[in-house]
Amino acid sequence: MNYPEPAASRRKALVGNVLKVLLAGGLLFWLVKSGGIRPEYLLVEAAQIPTLIMSCLVIAAGMALSAPRYVELLKGAGLSISLWDSFRISAVMYFFTQCVLGSASGDVARYFYTTRITGEGTKVGAAIIVDRIVGIMGLFLLGGMGLALNWSLVENSLELRHLATPVMAVLCLLWLGIFLGFLSLAKGRLFGLLTGLFFPALAAIVWCSGNDYLAAEVSPVLFYASLFSLCGPLLAPEFMETGFIYRKFFKGSKLGEKLGEVVSAILIYRNSASSLLKIAALTMVQHLSLIYALYLLSQIQNLPQLPDFNEIFVSAPLAFLAGIIPAPAAGLGVNEAAFETLLRLASSGTVTAGASLFLMFRIWSTLFSVSGVFFLTRSKK
Repeated sequence: MNYPEPAASRRKALVGNVLKVLLAGGLLFWLVKSGGIRPEYLLVEAAQIPTLIMSCLVIAAGMALSAPRYVELLKGAGLSISLWDSFRISAVMYFFTQCVLGSASGDVARYFYTTRITGEGTKVGAAIIVDRIVGIMGLFLLGGMGLALNWSLVENSLELRHLATPVMAVLCLLWLGIFLGFLSLAKGRLFGLLTGLFFPALAAIVWCSGNDYLAAEVSPVLFYASLFSLCGPLLAPEFMETGFIYRKFFKGSKLGEKLGEVVSAILIYRNSASSLLKIAALTMVQHLSLIYALYLLSQIQNLPQLPDFNEIFVSAPLAFLAGIIPAPAAGLGVNEAAFETLLRLASSGTVTAGASLFLMFRIWSTLFSVSGVFFLTRSKK
């Protein structure tokens, strides 16, 4: 498909980057002033060094999974690169993501070096877009699972109890809407709609069969969320170049260009179901490994109160999702502020140094990302 590209504005990009830096700086200043970040919280006793090494190995393994995942992504788009090339490109991507201007700069670097190998810029761009979509959907799923599987924490926290139900509804709506929208684009509107009817039916059965709070309060919300998600398969085809919504509201706009890229990327993968399943599985393992690394770090830091795994599992996926907000250095400040707030809610106010915990995780992941400089300096000009 050929979507028109509007003129780019360097001034807007500069202003946007300045605002991102100010946002990160403001959030970090607030976290330091509020006590969420303190140098003493980052200290690790000598006896805890083996656990620190283990947590670092888990972080490194989680980051390294990006290489086979990217190989599978490109395979689904009809491209092929070696696992070693994918590892090098992923290392460069992490360097730009963690140390420069966030995920956007990492994706640009990944696009540049992959295109230089494959010569297929359109398909590489599609792989990167689908990678982001699958990654976000994985966090949606884990965010909902974290709340559902640890509902006792929700019931013990009045503030979290008020937030949990609408958050689960939003996560359900977004995940199902995207999933069913993809099915509609890949297999047809009727197929996506018929598949989508299963989910409100399931929610209705749970709603009618249980008497506890989870069934009585959450199931009806999920029922309506899954019902509204049927808009996904109904509307998704209208965002194609020939669709009414695209032609009427988005044609020729910057947003229309982005929508066109997403739709084109999805269409490339419409016959790659096996690759998408493998990508989804690798994504879930990667997310879970990073969540486990956060838990390991939480047990060795000099924190006032150590969280348990359930509290980390409730908080981490939603904190990672906060990184979607455009910010420099992979969401610097944004993730810390989100994790501080969520962990405080999940622990009923007993854990008050979530920002320091996430900062420790960021320090080590950033140190590993510096390996990208090695491959960057040795790449052919």
